[in-house]
Amino acid sequence: MFGLIASDILYLKTDSQTKPQFDALELEPFCYSKGEKEVALSYSQAPDEAIEDMALLCQWANDAYGAALRSANNKKKNKK
Repeated sequence: MFGLIASDILYLKTDSQTKPQFDALELEPFCYSKGEKEVALSYSQAPDEAIEDMALLCQWANDAYGAALRSANNKKKNKK
């Protein structure tokens, strides 16, 4: 999974390679409440400019897809 939509906001998968791009634009992470705790997942809000520009959205989505693949590969390695 490389993205999710919650409350009409697109969030894209992040990892150590892509997170700095999101942080540079001060994009918010996806968070949810679990009891009294707030949990942040490794997904951050997509930039507004990307929503309006299909080519730019494809770039951000490809980066998110790469992050998702790296995450899946890391999980497989950890299970061995």
